[in-house]
Amino acid sequence: METALITSSVVLWLLILLNLLFTLALVRRVNSMASTSSQRRTPEMGLSKGATAPNFTAQTLNGETVTLQNYLGKSTVFVFFSTRCQPCHEILPRLNSLKEGATQAGVNLLLVSIDTMEDTRPYIEQNQIHLPVLVAPRVDNTFASEYKATGTPAYCHLSAEGRVLSAGVAYLEAGVWKDFVAMWSRSSYEDIMPGERR
Repeated sequence: METALITSSVVLWLLILLNLLFTLALVRRVNSMASTSSQRRTPEMGLSKGATAPNFTAQTLNGETVTLQNYLGKSTVFVFFSTRCQPCHEILPRLNSLKEGATQAGVNLLLVSIDTMEDTRPYIEQNQIHLPVLVAPRVDNTFASEYKATGTPAYCHLSAEGRVLSAGVAYLEAGVWKDFVAMWSRSSYEDIMPGERR
């Protein structure tokens, strides 16, 4: 009986030791995977800084045809969006409120829909968007693909001469875009409350 008790205790300790070794191996594996995934770079979205912006053709909501030439002479930010994009639904109301600040900062802020006019116009009206909107359906217009807006929301900031100043994801917590939002929000606020800062 005593031998059986000692044997079962040894077997139990061996199982505990094996369990501990497997746990340590699993932790090491998870840490290794996390390290590898953090080293992978997210593919950049948008044109390279300093590149010359490609020409494009798009329609305004009034049906007027516009090209890059219409926007040269003033810094311009194109924000590409889709009516089916959830992050776009979240940022468009905020962009609406930043229009005045962008204008005060000397920037044309325009939305570029990659959907059809039939999808875009009711969406803009329903959401009471007051920014200028260009329509360039991805299915038959190369505007978004030429500007490497592979997803939405994406942005491209051009100088008055048509050179790319920055491009990427147009989301409130991301890099240069976050700086734009902060600057345009401050400009709008200072217009309402002169001399005061947040």
